[in-house]
Amino acid sequence: MSVNVTFTVPTQACALGRSIGDDPETRIEIDRIVPTDDTVMPFFWVLNGESDAFASSAEREPAIDHITIVDRVENGALLSARWNHEAAGTFRGIVQNDGTLLDARANTVEWEFSVRFADGDRAASFTQFCRENEIPISLTRVSGSANRRGDSLGDMTPEQREAMAVAYRTGYFDEPRRITLDELAARFDISPRAVAGRLRRGQARLIEATGLADSTQTDPAK
Repeated sequence: MSVNVTFTVPTQACALGRSIGDDPETRIEIDRIVPTDDTVMPFFWVLNGESDAFASSAEREPAIDHITIVDRVENGALLSARWNHEAAGTFRGIVQNDGTLLDARANTVEWEFSVRFADGDRAASFTQFCRENEIPISLTRVSGSANRRGDSLGDMTPEQREAMAVAYRTGYFDEPRRITLDELAARFDISPRAVAGRLRRGQARLIEATGLADSTQTDPAK
């Protein structure tokens, strides 16, 4: 049975977090993690902050080999970071234990992560990895998929819930659509890519909550 783990990490304990600065409006939202042959490469949004200053600061971190600004939007930028292959941080621990990142975001105080592992052994291996590498995680919730089905909203963040609800009410999921992604993004004052990410992660959590992810029927033709 899959296990969902929600935990926090002090912002200053992570390489990306130490570059966030002291502006309380600045935040980071992880878009996805791309594993490579020898390291990990997260893609993430820096919102309401100085993305160029952030990138310059992050590149001075020993754990990070290179930072790239992939795209710019009105209130921030999408960046990617290539981790040093010897760095043993939270992202590497997630990837090494085959975790699926459901959500990760940071402000000036802490990171909050939500990760799905295939089973309890993988989740336990991840927490052991964090202890061995002195990553100060604080577990806030551990739940199995069987326990999640009573909560149709799963572990969606407030931002994901709002995005899903507004998208549904305004006809984004209708055929044909009654609102475009650009129009939906304008309602939240964020980029289309950012709102698409919230919808994608929200849908993933909703599927997990309903138990569809545990279906034994894998052939769509059946």
